[in-house]
Amino acid sequence: MPSVRTNRDIFRMSLLITLIAVMPTAAFVYVVTLALPLQARAFAMLLAIGLPLVIAFPVSVFALRIVRMVTAAIDKIEAFVKFDPLTGALARNYFLESARQAMGRGGAVLLVDADHFKRINDSHGHDVGDKALQQLGATLACCVPPDALVGRIGGEEFAVFLPAADQERIEPVAAGICRRMRTDGRVIAERRIGLTVSIGGATITPGSSLQAAMKRADDCLYAAKAAGRDCFVISQDGR
Repeated sequence: MPSVRTNRDIFRMSLLITLIAVMPTAAFVYVVTLALPLQARAFAMLLAIGLPLVIAFPVSVFALRIVRMVTAAIDKIEAFVKFDPLTGALARNYFLESARQAMGRGGAVLLVDADHFKRINDSHGHDVGDKALQQLGATLACCVPPDALVGRIGGEEFAVFLPAADQERIEPVAAGICRRMRTDGRVIAERRIGLTVSIGGATITPGSSLQAAMKRADDCLYAAKAAGRDCFVISQDGR
């Protein structure tokens, strides 16, 4: 069904529906009144065209306005299901499902965690903390390839899925995120935050699951935290 999201859509589709209603009726009346006098034929054609115009167009507008309202409601529900409202990243469940569907070609997962995030909330307030998360989401979106998936999977933790990525591809992406975050996180909401991230990564080996890869990436994330933060650790050869 064609999209109905604007008044222009409503007007265009109402005209189309009205024409569809008028043309068959007008054609039928024209054929059956060929033997009538010209004046009678003209009156019959006027009724055949005028009545559908008077009825079909307003009814179509009314019905399509309802369709537009339903479409807008569905769009809002889909956006709520798909996206994290604060950062614009994919919501946890939608990210995981999308990654599972895309992992047929293999790939890699990165877990990205904001360093010392509790300290940011305690020192600057939760509003600044929210701005920091928004900046982190924006930075991730800028640093990953177009086919990558970026999701917020909980609190200050994000995940990136890189379809068909191998060990050689995952490390430059992780390094680029760390490097860009040092710059983007230096000042947030006019506060000197110095936000950095720690990253753990793992490739999805043949026959393994997304859950197993995320567990290995999580172990690497803890290793990156233990190594002093603001760095990344990538699981080697499925270990």
